[in-house]
Amino acid sequence: MPEQLLDFPQYVERTEPARQRLLQPIAFDDDRDDLEWTVRDVIEELEYLVDMKATMAPEEFVDGVREQARRLLK
Repeated sequence: MPEQLLDFPQYVERTEPARQRLLQPIAFDDDRDDLEWTVRDVIEELEYLVDMKATMAPEEFVDGVREQARRLLK
């Protein structure tokens, strides 16, 4: 039996968060001189988070990753 199609409100509810994320400008689109340093710093912070993951609460780890993502999304 074929999968039932979603009605329009259900479709929008399911797909809107992803669409909104795609509309956000990304820091890489910016030509600022300090962008390279920001990216390098974020990479270092993410590496640190991965190294420390075993000693962190799962929520702390996820919050740390989200914070670094926020630094790149502007």
